[in-house]
Amino acid sequence: MQRSPGYGATAANEDYDAHPAARAPDGARELDDDEDLFADDDEDDDDGDGEGADDDEEGGSAGARWRVLVVDDEPEMHSISRLALAGLRVHGRPVELISAYSSVEARALIEGGPALAVALLDVVMETDDAGLELARWIREERRDALVRIVLRTGQPGLAPEQRVMAEYDINDYRAKTELTAQRLVTTIIGGIRSYRDLCTIEAQKVGLERIIKATASLFERQSIEDFIAGLLVQLTALLSPHRSALFFQGRGELYRRDDASPVVLAGTGRFEQAVGQYVAEVIDANIFMDLQEALERGGSVARGSYIVYGFCASEHECAALFIEGDARLTEWDRRILQLFCSNAAVALDNQRLYHHKERTLRSVSRFVPLPILDLLGRGDVTRVDIGDHEAREMTVLFADLEAFTGLAEALGPERTFEFLNSYYAGLAPRIQEHGGVVDKYLGDGVMVLFPRGPQSAVDAALSMLRWTREFNEAGAWPRVARLGIGVASGAVVLGMLGSDARLDWTVVADCVNVASRLERLTRQLRVDLLVSDSVHAALVPETARWSRPLGRVRVRGKEAALSVFEVFAGEDEATRLRKASTVGALQTICEQIESGARLDALARLETLRARVPEDLALLGIERRWGADGGAEDPA
Repeated sequence: MQRSPGYGATAANEDYDAHPAARAPDGARELDDDEDLFADDDEDDDDGDGEGADDDEEGGSAGARWRVLVVDDEPEMHSISRLALAGLRVHGRPVELISAYSSVEARALIEGGPALAVALLDVVMETDDAGLELARWIREERRDALVRIVLRTGQPGLAPEQRVMAEYDINDYRAKTELTAQRLVTTIIGGIRSYRDLCTIEAQKVGLERIIKATASLFERQSIEDFIAGLLVQLTALLSPHRSALFFQGRGELYRRDDASPVVLAGTGRFEQAVGQYVAEVIDANIFMDLQEALERGGSVARGSYIVYGFCASEHECAALFIEGDARLTEWDRRILQLFCSNAAVALDNQRLYHHKERTLRSVSRFVPLPILDLLGRGDVTRVDIGDHEAREMTVLFADLEAFTGLAEALGPERTFEFLNSYYAGLAPRIQEHGGVVDKYLGDGVMVLFPRGPQSAVDAALSMLRWTREFNEAGAWPRVARLGIGVASGAVVLGMLGSDARLDWTVVADCVNVASRLERLTRQLRVDLLVSDSVHAALVPETARWSRPLGRVRVRGKEAALSVFEVFAGEDEATRLRKASTVGALQTICEQIESGARLDALARLETLRARVPEDLALLGIERRWGADGGAEDPA
């Protein structure tokens, strides 16, 4: 390839000698005007390469550097660039020069290495437009809009400046003859500054996106953490795009561990992957002591390489911020930090209030279950008022522990409460599992509503009976608990009763009375589960096959008698088979009683009893219908 005219050994030697680090040891050559320009750059520390000279640890590492790629097929251009940029520091960070001698080699270096700040590209290399195509590849295929691209050519005629600047996304265009050592340094400084500013803007965009996404559901725990993380990204981007920082809460709602060691809630740089870890595990012990001090006294602790801020939004919410880098901050930096702390404090306090509200609602829901509010069309307990009601079909279940009075006398008051809470602790989940809503606890009993229908109520009843057996088999209590359950369905009115001073919800319905009467009847018939005819008619065949009719009962307050069915699907296999063998005979007996053939029915019942004397329900039926025909439920 032809060498560019006028850019030979003389120009190279002038640039080489112009850099202070390149002067001959004997000092034979005097400094020219370029050296004065270098001196100006060294003095411009507040706005140039010397700014933050002590800030070697931006990016969380003392080895953080500005990476500058030189792509040129002339080896001496690499040597000249290396000598010109030797010892150069921009904003306290050294410049690292990377060499490539063709566009193909450059592409491999770009794809396999960290981000570049500046790329110096020769135009004419293996082809006349290799540098131009490399610039296009960086922007369009690599989609790298941050790196600053400077074209450096020795043959400007092959790539006219105006056309190249218009057609290619580059940032500067220089002929090799005009790019002296001093100009090269100033070009690199300008490119790095532009790259730094773009990185800051990009980091701020990321932070803003996280904040915007978090505000959609600001008071969820993860969203609060995202919100704070977004603020932290913004903060570090404003102070310096390569600082590492972490934020943690010493105590409060976001404090996610049970012990006394705080965890990282948000982090940038080398702390980005530390979220959720113990703070003491990701930072030095001395720094952790400073963080604790800042938390305790609510101020700042500044060291040479970091600064920490501690603040409290309230007596319940205290947090701390740790930022690596030069602790010497400007007044503007301090205002930004104060703004971050203020926003974080508001977020934490809002989080505390939100969790307090959630705890309150959870506490209220233990008295007024949320499903009841949904049935009333009120998703929020604050919207409920006296007289709110809703009419609908529903199944009601009554369950009661038999002979509880004697049990309570044997246990005493405190042990009785312990017994009941232990029992209900296993009973309630089985009710909820099948969609039941506890209307009220009745000491030794419970009333439950089932909006899903009769089958869910019977499934829950069978599960409740299984739990009762498990509870008894555990042997933790001296007396055995026996549970009787009655289930009925029909139209109900669910609503709020009371006054401004005291409000409660209740169900008004005929089926409530029926379910209660059926539960009492289980004691007389010595069975566990009785259901009304409407409930029995709604059962699936698999459940209905393990049921049998036990006649009709007149419930006090109702004119028409009710058909009663025992569901024994939860019994052991032997008992199920024994009771199933009585279904045909019981159906006949019930039909005879209803038709008036009472004596025939009783004779058949006596025969059935002799065949299965262990079936206590048959004895109960005989007693109820034998004497007076079961005219009315005496309960």
